[in-house]
Amino acid sequence: MSAPTANRRRHPAGRGPRRRRPADEGERGSGTVLVLGVIGVLLALAVGVAALIQAQAAAGRARLAADLAALGGATALNSITAPADPCAVAGGVARANGAALGSCTVAGEDVVVEATVRVQVLGAGRTATAAARAGPVDAPGPGP
Repeated sequence: MSAPTANRRRHPAGRGPRRRRPADEGERGSGTVLVLGVIGVLLALAVGVAALIQAQAAAGRARLAADLAALGGATALNSITAPADPCAVAGGVARANGAALGSCTVAGEDVVVEATVRVQVLGAGRTATAAARAGPVDAPGPGP
C-alpha cells in the first residue's frame, strides 16, 4: 500500500481520487432555476387568490347595500309617521353604503332593489351587482 502523495486529491471517504462526471457540470445551477420557478408559481397563485378575495368582498358589499337599501325603501313605503318615496330612500341608503342603486321597483308593499359596487380586480374595472327584496312577510308580491 502506498502513502498518499501531496499532489493527489483524495475522496473524502478515502477511496481514491475524486473525479467529476461530465453530467454534473451541465446541472450546476439547476436547483436555483427550479426554486425560482416554484417562487414564480407561488407568486402567481397569491395574486390570483388576492384578486378572488377582492371580488368576493365587492360582492358582499353589493349584497349588504342591496339588503339595507331594500329595507330602507320598504320602511319608507310602509311608514305611517314619515312616509317618503321608497326609491329615493333606497338610493340614499345604497350611496351611504358605498353602492349605486341600479334599479328600484315598488310591487305592492314590496320594494325590490338592485345595487352595484365598482371594484378594481387586477387592474380591470369590474362591477359587483346584487338584488334584494323587502316588505311585509304576509304581503302578496314577487317571490324571493
